[in-house]
Amino acid sequence: MVFRLGAGELLVGRTEFCRYPPQARGIPSVGGLLNPDYERMVALQPDVVLLLPNPDMERKLQELGLAPVSLPDETVEDILASLWKLGRLLHREERAEAVIRGIQDTLNWVRQQTAGKPPVRALLVVGREAGSLRGLYAAGKTTYLSQILERCGGKNVFEDVPLRYFDVSKEDLLVRDPEYILEFRILDGEATGEAVSRLKKDWEALPSLRAVRTGKIYLFTERYFLIPGPRIAQIALALYHTLHGGTP
Repeated sequence: MVFRLGAGELLVGRTEFCRYPPQARGIPSVGGLLNPDYERMVALQPDVVLLLPNPDMERKLQELGLAPVSLPDETVEDILASLWKLGRLLHREERAEAVIRGIQDTLNWVRQQTAGKPPVRALLVVGREAGSLRGLYAAGKTTYLSQILERCGGKNVFEDVPLRYFDVSKEDLLVRDPEYILEFRILDGEATGEAVSRLKKDWEALPSLRAVRTGKIYLFTERYFLIPGPRIAQIALALYHTLHGGTP
């Protein structure tokens, strides 16, 4: 978000998961999201520490004399609100307005393109064991992925589940019988055609599923699909083209 707002030069530290854009990798790392190196953070002397909502971590940072700023990202609305909050904090209000407007324009466009069409029933998979369908983990209705799917003329087959992310059994899938399987999996350097084909082939273990019978299984391997932020507009376009115009 900071780079998208044109303020990358203000960053003095990042987590090991903050790798985009490429120049972000040149910024010192302070460890993971949940297990940062607090001594390193203090040594960097930041004016503020940007983080996801985490009361325990916020309390720890305050005890160390640091100023935490929480930026929720669970829903589309969260992401847009956090962009505006960050824009004000960094004195990049005009840039934040432009970025938010661009995202909203894209989300409105895909919604207009699918207005009046029957919703496409889809399963959103965000995790499982490679080589099998064990450990299936799905996204529920209140997640940014499901909200974007809905704007693209889709319908989450688990829209009635109140949880954001949850385990799914094969029996659950047979009952829900999705028309599309949309699987999000970070492969980084392993995202070869062969690797993607193997992951798709795993679904042949459930041959009676409509999506399997019709071959409507799609994998999204770019990291940004599972890192909510300004690129949700790109996610929306990718899902729209997949559901209504072939693979983007």
